[in-house]
Order: sequence, then structure tokens, then C-alpha cells
Amino acid sequence: MHLFDIHILGIILAVIANTLIGAMWYSPLLFANIWMKSLEKTREELNTGSANTGYALTMIAAVVSALVLSYFISLLDSISIGNGALIGFLAGFGIAAARELSPTFFEARKMTLFVISAGYHIVALTVMGMILAAFA
Repeated sequence: MHLFDIHILGIILAVIANTLIGAMWYSPLLFANIWMKSLEKTREELNTGSANTGYALTMIAAVVSALVLSYFISLLDSISIGNGALIGFLAGFGIAAARELSPTFFEARKMTLFVISAGYHIVALTVMGMILAAFA
């Protein structure tokens, strides 16, 4: 893959998917309540001015993740949606989730926070991999 072989629509859709998964994941429909309880924070405490910075940084991280994941997928001999899902899953489980372990233990975070965060990364990167592979 050359730098100019990036499929912009795939990147955009992967970033949108990441954002939607995150919005659902951390909503009251799924894990917001248990996540806030584990953080020992209220909704009001989390809805501060710094939330906008967090959303912006999350969006930038999603773009970087999509670009890197797209590159990884381009290295495959045979590109399919299934292979994209596998690469995304491996990135989520083997890199993102695994990297969450150190701060979980060294910062004495609750295991619930690890499971919620790691689960989000695994699901989001798997879906992003599927989308990116479809455009490769």
C-alpha cells in the first residue's frame, strides 16, 4: 500500500462506525451506568467542558487507528471482510486490550473498567477492520 492508495471513504466510514459504537457502548443502553459507578463519577461530573476535548481526541485517535488498520489490511495476501475482521480483532485484543492491563494494575483501576474499555476496543476495531477491508 502506498500512502496515496488510502480509500478515504473507507476511512471515513470506519471512523463513523467507531464513533457510533463508542456512543452506544458508553450510553445507558449498554455500559454507561456501570462504567460511571466504577469510575465513582456522576453524569454531571463527566459532562464538563473537558468532554469536548475528549471527543476531539477520540476522533483523532479513530482516524489514526483507521489509517494504521487500513495499512495492516493492505499487507494481507488475500483481502476479505473476514480477514479485515480478524486483523481488527487481533489489533483490539492483542494490542489495545493488552495495553490496557498495565494501567489497570499499576493505577489500581477496577477490573470492570478494564473489561468495558477492552471490550469497546475489540468490538470497534473488529468492525473498523471489516469496513476497511470492504474498501481495500
